[in-house]
Parts: sequence; structure tokens; C-alpha cells
Amino acid sequence: YNFLFMTIKIVNSVKYIGLSALLLFSIIACERDFENIGVGLVDNNQFETKDSIFEVIAYNKNIEASLVNQDNPATRDLDGLTQYLLGIYKSNNFGLLKTSFITQIGLPSSTKFGDEASIDTVILNIPYYAKKLVKNADGTPNFRLDSILGNRDAAYTLSVYRSGTFLNALDPSDPTKPKKYFSDENYTKETMLYSGTFKPNKNDTALYVKRRTLNNDIDVDDIDTIKTEAASPSIKLPLNESFFKNTFIDQQDNGIFDSFDVFSNYFRGIIIEADGADGSLMTLAMANATITIYYTNTILKNESGTDLNDNGTTDDTDVPIRTKQKMAFPFTGLRASKYVKDNTGSELSAALSNQNTAIGEKKLFVQGAAGSMAIIELFKDVDLDAIRDKNWLINEANLVFYIDETTVDSVPARLQLYNLDYNSQLIDVFTEAQISGIGGFLERENVHNKPLKYKFRITDYISDVLKSEDPIELKKLALKVFHPTDVPSSTIVNDTLNKDFSWRAKGVVLKGNEYMSSDAGFNKRVKLEISYTIDKE
Repeated sequence: YNFLFMTIKIVNSVKYIGLSALLLFSIIACERDFENIGVGLVDNNQFETKDSIFEVIAYNKNIEASLVNQDNPATRDLDGLTQYLLGIYKSNNFGLLKTSFITQIGLPSSTKFGDEASIDTVILNIPYYAKKLVKNADGTPNFRLDSILGNRDAAYTLSVYRSGTFLNALDPSDPTKPKKYFSDENYTKETMLYSGTFKPNKNDTALYVKRRTLNNDIDVDDIDTIKTEAASPSIKLPLNESFFKNTFIDQQDNGIFDSFDVFSNYFRGIIIEADGADGSLMTLAMANATITIYYTNTILKNESGTDLNDNGTTDDTDVPIRTKQKMAFPFTGLRASKYVKDNTGSELSAALSNQNTAIGEKKLFVQGAAGSMAIIELFKDVDLDAIRDKNWLINEANLVFYIDETTVDSVPARLQLYNLDYNSQLIDVFTEAQISGIGGFLERENVHNKPLKYKFRITDYISDVLKSEDPIELKKLALKVFHPTDVPSSTIVNDTLNKDFSWRAKGVVLKGNEYMSSDAGFNKRVKLEISYTIDKE
């Protein structure tokens, strides 16, 4: 790869000079598209430009698990992801996906609950990703919930458990490396802290806190309404009050809050689990989530002109006053997700059980969140040496994937194509980064704005495969849902490896390659289109 990137840099230097000239020419002759300009510069009596179509083999592959935490080499902190899933997503194309969230709990700046502390209310609060809109006619706030997929009207069960699994920052089998957590990891559920039916609610902006100012943990004598003008909607789950009284408040003098390491071993975190047959899948702002303990303690105050204890005097000292308090424990430390897939009865299940990897498939199923991917084999049964001997100059090479009409899901905005055998980026990701890139973005029909296709430009990769001297070895390609973590780092040298993170559950059904010439979808089958220039002599 070091040799490869030295070559890329040399090629880039020459390429960008030439491309600058091409761009200048395109401004002068703007009525011609980019491809025609490239052809025109070499199309004379000596050279000839041609187009060829090569059939490909494309088939499906199930993704067993994906990485759900991120390794930060600088801090060895595996909690680098900000996007975590919670909920349920049902799809006729892909089946049922149920997700859970596992997290350690951090410490507030102070963990002194004070004297005679009694529990009032414990709230697990998880903010939605939401956009504030124009106020409703009655003046109440109006929000739109973002990053929610599926059936928002279907209720399902959310449960919260104390976790019995210690999340390790380091790999127990090799403590020199951070531990990686995958989406099929199992976690031990201990005490249930909450369970109830749930549906997303954009109006969930107010919090009602039961207060027990008497020192008995039983009688509710006040209810605080907590709501501000800037309040955004969030999930608010009431947790078991007795548990937190016994496990947190009553243990405040036993050293469990002395440090995060001590605390995280004592209270290993929580598991938030979704269960049901249908529902909605939410991407949530877990970095801003908290468990807040609302409690009342006794504080000694001196009277100063006010009769605090109703004894007829206003100058008493050390008067015990029951005072409302709260303490918020943030979601910090290590986090992970768990995905449970059930493809039974789905189109994907049928495709996986009866596929033909030798001749390819008619439909390709691509879904994120440990869903499924497509495998692409180029130049099957093609004599590459015969092509290399012709010294083609590759002007452009494209793979185009058309969306199948059976797609009923919200489709991804972008897909990623990469080298499956090496699990690495294609060279075009780097050489075309400053121009149009490798592509893979969703393209829509101009008239109805209907999702149409994804196009990948792999010109430099095909050039390297077909060049006459020192060609690279042809490898299988893979197609999956794109994530921001798939963008190579600008600070890591030779960041060529593909990442395994996946939290976007959107999916799309694409047209594969196995079409007869008489089939209606034949012209939209996936194929490799190459434009090249040859010397007439």
C-alpha cells in the first residue's frame, strides 16, 4: 500500500493539472458535458473512443454482526460513536430488527445526598433528535422528530435493566488492544428498573416530578412541573425508586462514588431493551441522556427574620428544613448496541435461501445495522490479458445500480462500494476525492422525484486492473449502506481499511444482473460500463 499511495500521489499531480485544463475548457464550452470533453481532446485521426459493456455477477450476503463502538487510538476510549439505535423496525423486504442500548453511567460533580435523604422520583431522560417548528395556534411549542424509521403509531415495549456485564475498555485476551463490541454480543440483565408500552411522542416536553418532602419515602405531597420555553421533546421513563434509594442514596458513605472505576464496577450500567412485533426505530442523542434522581434532604438553616419552624420566633439557628434536590448521572464511559434480526418470511430470507452465486441474482438486498450486503464480481470469464494487450486508455468506468420497484422502505441516501477481499477502499476514493468522488449517492427521477439509482465511478480502479504493465489483481467488491465513518481519516496515514460500523437501518432492493434480454428490467440490470480510447494503429 505504501507503493500504491506513492503512485497515487504522482498520478494525482499529473491528473489534477490535466483536469484543471479540462475544467477551464468546460467553462468556455459549457454546452458539452464532462464526458464529451474528455473524448474530444483525444478524438482525432490517430485515436478512437469506444464504449463496452461487461456483464457482472452480483448476489446477496447476510451480515451477521457489525461493530457498534469505536476505537479512539489516542485515548483508548471505545466510545467514539454518537449514533445509537433503540426500537423496532419491521420491513417486508428485510424482516424484523429489534435493538437495545447498553451504557455505563458516569458520576456527577458531587455525589453527596446529604442528611435524611428520601427518594422522590427517578427519571431516565433521553432526548430525541428534533427540529423546532413554528408554534401551534394555541402558542404551544411544535416539534418534528427526526431520525425515526418505521411505524410510529405501533406501540411496543421498552424495558430498563441493571446490567450485570462489565464493559471492558481493553480486550481481556490482549490487554494491549481496546475491546471491540459487535451487535450480536450478549449482556446479562439483572434487576428490572422499568417496563412499559412506548410510542414516540413529539409533545413529550414536560416532566412531572412527584415530591415526598416528608421523610418517609411514601407520601406524595407535591408535584413539580419542569418545563422551559427551550425544552425539547425527550423520552422520560420513571425508574424504580426503591432500587435507587437502596443502591445509591443509602450507599453514599460506603465509597462506591469515590471514582468512576469503583462506581462502574459496582453499578455496571443499564440495558434499555425494545421488544415487540412492530414499531419505530429511533436514532437518539444518547450522549445527552441522563438518569436524574429527584430527592429531598434535610438542611440546617439559620432564621433571619423568617419563622422557618413555626415556633413564634425568627432568630433560631440550625433549623432543619426539608429541601428539594436533584442529582443527574450522565451516560458516559463505554456504550454499545445490540441488534436482534429475524428475517423469517421476508423477501431477503427467500433470496438468501435460494440464491445462485455462480450466475448471480435478480434482486440485491442492501440494508444497514447488521442487515445485508451485495457481492459484485467483475469480468467473470473474461480474458483480461487479451484486453490488457490492447492498451486501452480508460476514460470512464461506471457501475450503476437501479432500484427495484419492490422496494417499500425508506432508502439510504448513499451506498458504499469497496474491496471485499482486502476490506479496503477503492483507489478512486482517494484519486477522485477533490473532483466528483466515487459517487454512490441516491439519484432521483426528475419528474416524480422517485428514487432511481446509485452510480459508482471506478475509473482508476478499472484502469489499474486493465493496464498492460503491473496490473493489480482483480478482487470481489462489496456494496453496503454508507456511514460517515466510511470516510477515510485525513489524520491517519494510509487509512485504507473499510470500517465495520453500522447504525443506519434503512435498506434498498436493487436490480441485480440475472435478467434475460427479453425481461422488462434487462436494460436496468447492473453492469460495468467502460468508455475507453485506443490507438487506431
